[in-house]
Amino acid sequence: MWTGILSLKNYWLPDAVDQASVAPKLSRFYSGRADYHEMTARQDKINHPQVRLLLELIKPTDTVVEFGCGGGVVLSAAGERAKEAIGFDIGDIALAKANGRPGKHRTIKSDVAKVPMPSDAADIAYSFEVLEHVWDPAAVIREMLRVLKPGGTLFVTTPNAYTMNLHLRLRRSVRLIHHMGAAATLVLAAMRKQPYENIPPDLDADPVYPDCDMITRVHPRSLVRFARQIGCEPLRIETFFFLSRKSSTDAERQRFERLERHPFYHWHGDHILFLGRKAR
Repeated sequence: MWTGILSLKNYWLPDAVDQASVAPKLSRFYSGRADYHEMTARQDKINHPQVRLLLELIKPTDTVVEFGCGGGVVLSAAGERAKEAIGFDIGDIALAKANGRPGKHRTIKSDVAKVPMPSDAADIAYSFEVLEHVWDPAAVIREMLRVLKPGGTLFVTTPNAYTMNLHLRLRRSVRLIHHMGAAATLVLAAMRKQPYENIPPDLDADPVYPDCDMITRVHPRSLVRFARQIGCEPLRIETFFFLSRKSSTDAERQRFERLERHPFYHWHGDHILFLGRKAR
């Protein structure tokens, strides 16, 4: 029982991470784990609901920029719809995969917190499941906003590490701890200056899994506040977006839609979808 309680404590209030010791190991992971890059470049990503939503937003006159393009699955599709599609990534294996895909997109090797692109140049800047893999997602969001034209669209998705797992059947005692943890993190999020905190990754996982290199978690409520502070008007913030669209029944979908509207549970779905508009 105590092991389970400790596990939940670490889930909601994880220990601080030693960035200096983890960063070199993380760099070796990205340069050497071909199986990880193979997994993140699967073609079925194009059918994910957030990708379909993005593609619906792109107009033929748009310049679109992907921060953390990985193997280029989404970038290639975006390039087919946009006037220009540019992808930034730091990983050589990922960029080789992206450059090998057909289409009119192009890639540039770059740290996504400081990209070689003029300000006010893009109509849409987006990232899918990237913020959880960088030490300072606030810097990345600022950079995304910088390259956007006034009135341009910022589109971000990232796992919600503050999820209460409301889609799972859990024991009442576990659910109670989740409620206490969720309430505590809302308070901490209100006090925290940054919209994120760093956490230790699981780089020794075998087999590899999508979030084994997750070093950051973003709080959705803090993200909204931060966006407003840097001149980005929030247009849409959801954490049950994926669950509602993957629902197998109407009753299940309606339940997630109700949770999305709830003032407390709204922040504790399994994934964050954020759309914003740069101030004109």
